[in-house]
Amino acid sequence: MKNQFFLARQPILDRNLKLYAYELLFRSSAENSAPADLDNDAATAQVLTNAMEIGIDRLSRGHLTFINLPRQFLLDPDLLPIDPVRVMLEILEDVVPDDDVLAGVESLRETGFKIALDDVVESESYDRLMPLVDTVKIDIRAMPEEQWATQIGRIKTYGCKVLAEKVETEEEFQALKALGVDYFQGYFFARPRIVSGKRLPTNKIALLRLLARISDPDTDLEELQSLISQDVGLSVRALAYVNSAANALNRKIDSIKEAIVYLGRGVIRNWVVLYIMSGVDGKADEIVTMGLVRGRLCELLAQHCGLSNADSYFTVGLFSVLDALLDVPLEEALNYLPLPEDMQDALINRDGDRGEALECALSLEAGEAGSVDFRNLDAMDLADIYMSAVQWADVAARQAGLE
Repeated sequence: MKNQFFLARQPILDRNLKLYAYELLFRSSAENSAPADLDNDAATAQVLTNAMEIGIDRLSRGHLTFINLPRQFLLDPDLLPIDPVRVMLEILEDVVPDDDVLAGVESLRETGFKIALDDVVESESYDRLMPLVDTVKIDIRAMPEEQWATQIGRIKTYGCKVLAEKVETEEEFQALKALGVDYFQGYFFARPRIVSGKRLPTNKIALLRLLARISDPDTDLEELQSLISQDVGLSVRALAYVNSAANALNRKIDSIKEAIVYLGRGVIRNWVVLYIMSGVDGKADEIVTMGLVRGRLCELLAQHCGLSNADSYFTVGLFSVLDALLDVPLEEALNYLPLPEDMQDALINRDGDRGEALECALSLEAGEAGSVDFRNLDAMDLADIYMSAVQWADVAARQAGLE
């Protein structure tokens, strides 16, 4: 079968854990990266083609977008058919900054593009390039921790921002932040900060109990209406969603009870859970966006394969980020939620159809296209489902008040 290609995106956060940018990455449906017979130029062309079809702003939610740029695109800037607004072009580490490359970078800067660089090599050619660079990436896995400060300091002398990539733990984030790093790439923010012996705060226990009652399938219509109506802000936001253009209703819905009847308790329940989760203080908004992508992706997989109770797949995907959101092990968070045993097994052990759907969502999220499989779906079906989930989640995040 001919290889099919699609985009993956990775979030880049600032020092306050707010979304700063997304990096768009080329992925092959057959393996975890571009195949050996496809060079960087072809990969970049594929990213640009897909991004243009979908829309850069839609892919990046209006934030800055990082796109890798091999040598050929630097030598001929006219090959870039994209608006430079909110685009950061990343020069790959194997590009030698000779006179032709420097001329290309200058031309791109004049056009309005921002320039990022993968690492810095001490040489005369790089000294000429650095005044044209806005941001420099450092791969913290490629150097010992004791060298971080020296490397960061050297980059700062050029007046560039520093972006640390492959940051995987809270400890690394805090250490790099203390050294003056400006931006962070990696999934450290999606892992719980678990402290041995730490008790779950009262406010988070209350949050879980509310989540539990709203998620409990035995909660009847009257109680569900009462739970939502007790919080004025929650009621207003829930009704705003129900009446949004996305639902294409032909009349205005004025009550929570009517909304539940009109759209179904599953839809309303999932949205109320989202709004509650998005109100957790001190956590990256991107965690909830990630949960939305996972939830929608799992739901779409179920729908595409004709599996029953698709909204339960959404719940599994959304709740998969509870540990990161609440800083407790997932098993502990689930103790407060009356989820059926098969859904708990899906979340903890990846068991059953829901667990397989979640595993598929996690692989697509990480860009591990080669390990993706669900019910023998065609690769392009998976790519389309993933991108549909991303776009849907971005709209949902905006409706939930997330930046």
